[in-house]
Amino acid sequence: MIISQITRSAFNRSKPQQRLILGLSISDLCTSIIWILTPLFMPADSGALGAIGNQRTCNIQGFIVTLFNASAVLYMCALQLQYLLTIKYGWSETRIRGVERYMHGVPWFLGLAAAITQLSLKLFNPADWGESHSFDVYHMFMLSYLHLLSYHIKDCWIAPYPSDCTSSHEVKKGGTGLTENCIRGNNAEIYRWAFFFAPLESLR
Repeated sequence: MIISQITRSAFNRSKPQQRLILGLSISDLCTSIIWILTPLFMPADSGALGAIGNQRTCNIQGFIVTLFNASAVLYMCALQLQYLLTIKYGWSETRIRGVERYMHGVPWFLGLAAAITQLSLKLFNPADWGESHSFDVYHMFMLSYLHLLSYHIKDCWIAPYPSDCTSSHEVKKGGTGLTENCIRGNNAEIYRWAFFFAPLESLR
């Protein structure tokens, strides 16, 4: 609805604020579509309902979700900045247009950088939110956010593989008797915070 209203109206398309909302809406729409199609991406041996994918398709979902999730959050930041500059500092629409390209460029650049980095670190693996050990550190906002997505519970995101493997960080904390045995997604819990939860918390 929002995308249609903006793209079909020359007046709306001419407004920097509306163009930022368009970028945010596109990011949200793409993320939602990918989540709805989760069974197509989840590896068939992951135990997810209807899963028919493999590790390659899992990487694809993780990459796309990371890209559009990050861009959506940063587009919200750009909108807030636009309101701040307009309302508090009295910037004109013409002046906003002068920096608008950065408001669009930064979300996509940082989102792409995060997705490429996570892919290169082999962090995209089947994530079972019903069994995640990190639920005990989620704040209410994060829990509410995940609750809205709980219809699929499992998806491909930053997760260790196997899910119960011991990371190198746990080995360092636990002393002797532990051996690192993660095939993929080593130290996934740390990377979840570094790439998603810590930046999200910084916006509060």
